Amino acid sequence: MYLVTTKADRLPSDYQIIMVDGTVPDWEAKPGDLHWDHHRPNGADVQIDEIPAPKERSLLEEQSTDQPACLVTTMVDPDACCAAAWVQLPREVLSDETIAKLKAIAWDCDHLSVPEELEQYAEFAAKAVVALKHSSEGIAAELGLPSERKDWTEDHWQAYSSESFRRGTEWLIAAANGDRPYPGECGEADDYWQQLEADTRMLIDNHRIQLIKTDRGEIAVCDQTHVGHGIDPRSFYQAIPRLRGASTVPLRPEAITVREHRSGGTQYTLGSIPLHPKQHTLDFTQGTFDRLTAAEQAKDPEAGAWGGRRTVGGSPWNTPSQLTIEEIIALLD
Repeated sequence: MYLVTTKADRLPSDYQIIMVDGTVPDWEAKPGDLHWDHHRPNGADVQIDEIPAPKERSLLEEQSTDQPACLVTTMVDPDACCAAAWVQLPREVLSDETIAKLKAIAWDCDHLSVPEELEQYAEFAAKAVVALKHSSEGIAAELGLPSERKDWTEDHWQAYSSESFRRGTEWLIAAANGDRPYPGECGEADDYWQQLEADTRMLIDNHRIQLIKTDRGEIAVCDQTHVGHGIDPRSFYQAIPRLRGASTVPLRPEAITVREHRSGGTQYTLGSIPLHPKQHTLDFTQGTFDRLTAAEQAKDPEAGAWGGRRTVGGSPWNTPSQLTIEEIIALLD
């Protein structure tokens, strides 16, 4: 069973919970549940590096209980799918090449780049991430969900995201076993780069990117509200140098994206610019998320917490943010 949720009361009590790539707020593990999350202080760069390797069989088999397994994540993305595949693959399948490919996909998903030791898999990983993200197309219609996503209930979102999580994970498992090509290897992502460039131009032409000056330089803010389709963060990061031109004002490594929260209101992603020379100095887990949470809850005591990992995170999952861009930027320092 695959489940994507941010609500602890939606976790089945009669399953062994295998929680990867994110922690459901207020969840308490029962004996036998497994939990790994690189969204912690000093966490690994990708989720796979938080999870031990199996000894002989799959990690799921080696640490199973008498309950059926439920693989859980808080937000479906290729990194979560890689982690869910990792715990289900037997040791004999996890060759050096398979491990490198899974890690490269996870890196591209979370960092939009790969480290030097995985450079030979950079193009492979970028195409795999795009193909996995687009593999969810058609799920809504197959599940009979309303055509307008603004009309979706929490149950609709859970069904859609959980099915996407299942399909992405099982695609990676099949590929690792040699039963089908990896995502992107059959040209599924070949047209995507044209869309990426179109979205970059749209963000610039529609004035959806602000460069807000602070004492330490400019912070880039991207407004993605009411766009009508998902925008790859690569489009945002590609637009920034074009807007700045020959500016001599320092560009800070932080970047903020604004979207609509599913329940109405505003949701923020606090991220960082890939390959920025000062990206390595960031660690939002060392006080930044705590300050933002305190400010959020000062406005709404029922609000959830800001959270994430060293270089990316965001506002509460289950409640819209009450903070303004100006308040967020002030709290970064």
